[in-house]
Amino acid sequence: MFEFHPANPHDHFFRRTFDVLPNARALLKSQLPAELVAKLDLQSIQPAKETFLTATDNESRLDLLFTARLLDGTSLLIYLLLEHKSWVDRRIALQLLKYVLRIQEWRDRNGQPPCVVIPLVVYQGTQEWDEPTSLRHKVNADQDLQGFVPDMQVILVDLGGVKSSFLPELPELEARIRAMQIARRPELPYHSTVAIFELLQGWEKSDSQNDALNDIVVYLCSVFDAKNLHWLTQAFRAGQAPGSGKLMPNCLEALFEQGVKQGVQQGVEQGIEQGIEQGIEQGIEQGIEQGLEQGIKQGLTQGKVVGSIQTMQRMLNLPITPEPELLSRSLDELRAIAAQLESSARKR
Repeated sequence: MFEFHPANPHDHFFRRTFDVLPNARALLKSQLPAELVAKLDLQSIQPAKETFLTATDNESRLDLLFTARLLDGTSLLIYLLLEHKSWVDRRIALQLLKYVLRIQEWRDRNGQPPCVVIPLVVYQGTQEWDEPTSLRHKVNADQDLQGFVPDMQVILVDLGGVKSSFLPELPELEARIRAMQIARRPELPYHSTVAIFELLQGWEKSDSQNDALNDIVVYLCSVFDAKNLHWLTQAFRAGQAPGSGKLMPNCLEALFEQGVKQGVQQGVEQGIEQGIEQGIEQGIEQGIEQGLEQGIKQGLTQGKVVGSIQTMQRMLNLPITPEPELLSRSLDELRAIAAQLESSARKR
């Protein structure tokens, strides 16, 4: 499902990344215990079709859920549960128990035996994870009472410690993981961002590359302050091979152009005329930064919707609406177009 204006850009980008099956398989292969990987048919890993929700559940669905088979062909189903966290959740043990119980209850209602559930908690925060993932480790009880407390093994994956180059044949996944790693920093790390664009520069799948670029740019623009936008455009240009002639991602170009337009107008209205021409020539630098910053903030929302519309049109194999045509429309009109595309995507 493609989501517009996510309340949590980290969760949104995580889902956009690992909804892609090869990316999910690569993560599971690298993070599951080696002895378990040796027994699994990795190609059998598929997204689960069930939501495991009842009529009284208010939640939309579990973060990401997959099924798998063993190599020996047994009928045992193993559910691989990925629960993404961008902060240390003190209720994680109870939350995981609830998820597992929900799955087992659903299977029981449908006449299926209990199955193995392997929970993976993918952590993206900056604070060191110090929360027990098992209820048994949270309960303060004597050793002879510990056996009465539910226990469950959980695999904790700290993205900050994951080597992004663990699968060099998947440059898109490496770029996305690098983006998630730098997104928790207080300021946009310029050289690390350049490295992401350099990584995708040689990737030959142009359509997928454009989708990845748009996803990463929208994500970083959602996370970092608007004043970092001109650094992001410079990082993209610096990450391109000399003479490549590659255009900026659609959403970044839209954000940049809209920010310039709105920023210059705002600056003029406020009487900030000095340095405008020089500031534009230098890529919106100090000369008009105050005037542009507010305009960029105003342009972010419209630019994101434009980028989202064009990305969705690619995903649905529809004609791509030219960017100037989209930018000439009001924000309400753009949101209406985005809603129609999202509805079409849900039906696929």
